[in-house]
Amino acid sequence: MQQSVVKSAREEELQSLRRPWRRVRLRWLLLPLLALMVGAPAGRWFYSSWRGVSVADFNRECRELSTRQKWRELSELSEKWSNIEPARAEPWLYRAGAAEGLEDWAGVVQYLDRVPRDDRRAVGALVRKAVAEFEQLNRPWDGLRTCDEVLELEPRVLIAHKQVIFFDAMTLQRAEMVRRIRRAIEVRRESPESYVYLVSASWFYSGSLYRHNTRWLEGDPDDETFQVAQALQVYTSQAKSDLERAADFEHIPPAEELLLKYPHNLELVAYFLNRSITDGDLERVQMLLQAVPSDRADADARFWRARAWCEDALGDLESAERSLRRAFALDPYWWQIHFQLHDLLRRLGRPDESARYLEIYKVSKDLSTAIMTMNRSEEGFDDPEFSRSLLKLAELVGDDEVTVALRQRASPR
Repeated sequence: MQQSVVKSAREEELQSLRRPWRRVRLRWLLLPLLALMVGAPAGRWFYSSWRGVSVADFNRECRELSTRQKWRELSELSEKWSNIEPARAEPWLYRAGAAEGLEDWAGVVQYLDRVPRDDRRAVGALVRKAVAEFEQLNRPWDGLRTCDEVLELEPRVLIAHKQVIFFDAMTLQRAEMVRRIRRAIEVRRESPESYVYLVSASWFYSGSLYRHNTRWLEGDPDDETFQVAQALQVYTSQAKSDLERAADFEHIPPAEELLLKYPHNLELVAYFLNRSITDGDLERVQMLLQAVPSDRADADARFWRARAWCEDALGDLESAERSLRRAFALDPYWWQIHFQLHDLLRRLGRPDESARYLEIYKVSKDLSTAIMTMNRSEEGFDDPEFSRSLLKLAELVGDDEVTVALRQRASPR
């Protein structure tokens, strides 16, 4: 009897020890069911509480690894974080930082591109991406598109304006360059050299064309734009006629050969138009005017000037005047248009109008000479005398937007 009582007491004690564990197990088993019964809000609270701790941990550890320049460890940890939270900016920025430390430039571009565009750091990330595309990866067309995306998000980013204008200037994309310059002026984010590119848009060939396009051709050797821009500096500078340096340019084909390869290239045809006008070759000028699609030719002052030259040579002075005025509307800063209008209006017996264009010509011709000989530095571009001449020319040709911008630049800040 006593043994039975003892046994019963022990069983009761064991049962009491088991009951709490059963209750605990039952509670954990019921949690998912409870979440379903209570609904999504409870589930979100449970997850966000876990996630908050993880974000803090990831952020702290990534920051420490970045400070210590432990790039491989940072790459691994930030990758895990980006897999868990792909919609956050931080893991992608840390991954880009690690890739930069490891000189994995393709990775840098890939990860910076994943930064959400609604994040306040997106603009900075895209600027870094553009720099890597232009410099380390030598993919300038990608860099150009990235800069355009930067300017869509924030139109006042100076470095993006500066980079796209420079690229257009070095690749002789003149109409696009002018469009970008005027966009920069509109938001007052133009650099001083933008005005040099603007007033020389129809005639200037930078001394850096060969160097930059040679590099870009290394990444894309079949690119027509780079091939033509590289060759045009050689042609316009007559580098092949320098016996000491001619061997450096043996790989550049003769101009006529390149024209056969790219018979509809705007820049190449414009180069031959100017050369043929100088030679007085009316037939060839007329033939070249048909080589470029009309929508592109009609948007280029050089082609209207060539049309005017043909019309003048054929005795149709009224048509020549109309063509020259179309050229002036497209490029009001080109000294050659000013002189031709002065000369044509004089022959048409309109001395007052002729005198006006002669006055403009004197300023624009002096400016063109200054541009060809100026110091290509920030100080040179900001030279007070040069700036005054720019302002005077803008006033004379009636370019109100540029006039206002130049006056603001000249006023004390």
